[in-house]
Amino acid sequence: MPMASEKHVLDLDNPEKLLRVLELMLDQAYLGIVFVDPDGIIRFMNQQYEELIGVDRKETYGKHITEYFPDSRLPVVLKTKEAELGWKYHYKGRETLVVNRIPIMKGNQFIGAMTQCIFKDISELREMAGKLDLLETKVQKYKRASNDLLTPKYNIDDIKGISEPITRLKDMALVYAATENTILITGGTGTGKELFAHSIHHASTRSEGPFVCINCASIPDELLESELFGYAYGAFTGAQKNGKTGKIELADGGTLFLDEIGELPFRAQAKLLRVLDEKRVERIGEVLPVEVDFRLIAATNRDLHFLMDQRNFRQDLFHRVSTITMDIPPLRKRIEDLPVLVNHFLQGGSIRGMKITDNALRSLMTYSWPGNVRELKNALELSTCLVKKGDPIDTDQLASHIIAGESKIFHNIDRDDLKLKKKVKANEVQSIKSALSLCRGNKSRAAKLLGISRSSLYNKIKQYSIS
Repeated sequence: MPMASEKHVLDLDNPEKLLRVLELMLDQAYLGIVFVDPDGIIRFMNQQYEELIGVDRKETYGKHITEYFPDSRLPVVLKTKEAELGWKYHYKGRETLVVNRIPIMKGNQFIGAMTQCIFKDISELREMAGKLDLLETKVQKYKRASNDLLTPKYNIDDIKGISEPITRLKDMALVYAATENTILITGGTGTGKELFAHSIHHASTRSEGPFVCINCASIPDELLESELFGYAYGAFTGAQKNGKTGKIELADGGTLFLDEIGELPFRAQAKLLRVLDEKRVERIGEVLPVEVDFRLIAATNRDLHFLMDQRNFRQDLFHRVSTITMDIPPLRKRIEDLPVLVNHFLQGGSIRGMKITDNALRSLMTYSWPGNVRELKNALELSTCLVKKGDPIDTDQLASHIIAGESKIFHNIDRDDLKLKKKVKANEVQSIKSALSLCRGNKSRAAKLLGISRSSLYNKIKQYSIS
């Protein structure tokens, strides 16, 4: 005795039942379908076309296609046996259809042709094209945003300065870029550590790979591990449905830049050390690790030796990340770079073309700059807001703490030890000599490097009797 469920099984070996099933399927299809034999006689029409022409489709069977579609090109397809895809067809002055006309073969035997109405109105095609254009625009937008996030923004030429410390560091950066060693960049806030990290990646063999940045100080401790290592589906309450790829995985084939590594939680330090040793990362909640190939550049403005003494930074991780160390000097220790930096900032961005007086420049050069290059840039941008259009920046437009800092220096330091003019002159002479040496005596190039006009350079060479 057959099971109850068997009564619902269709006998598709029965041609009549199979034909009914196929007819039902074609009626449910969005596409309108008409099939004709080799003589152009209609043998099948689905419900979509029946509604289009407004007659009982069974009345059309056995009649020629041109009785209902006088200007149909199906007879042409029957003759040429070549498909016509995506053609517009105007039906009796009403809708403009979009159709395919396809010859049908059964093995080597030609048995007829079929018209598919893929759009009942050309406006549907336009609507779909619009949606596809919008989708493509969004994809390109997200792709550009993703590439921007994973692409270095700076190269070695973006690091401005002519002082011996900065030129030496730029040369070192290019040498280190050719290696695969981990690099630790130290220096005060605003000294340009991130610029060096970007530049090293840009000049490395990994430059075509991603450059992934993460600031360890800007992310709460409880979220930092998931950001760095990623997590699996359901790893914790509130986790994304499909899990998340960590920054380390994103850096595969490229460079991972950990800014403010001194702020990395102690637990995460141990996991990072393991990743560096094994070149494998394990997502939170995941069992199997993933192979990763990346180069690590770390930066900090904190004293890692002090943190190690306080048991806030692992000694083994310190030795792992400090294979190569670069210390970026503060701006006050390379003050001869300040005129170059001022010229660079005043010629770019929103303050392009602004000038500065000698008095204002002198005030800037006597300030201690605890915020370094970042503070200098911010101070110049603030000053430009206070300057009348067409006027240069003068001391009146400098922030009061910069002027106060200058006064403090003059009052607290013995004038006999200061000798500011001599120091400025000595620095200027040294800068000009260095620029001429780097440019092999080419004064036009040297002037460009110094950020001054060629006539100014000639005047200074004459003034200081530089040979």
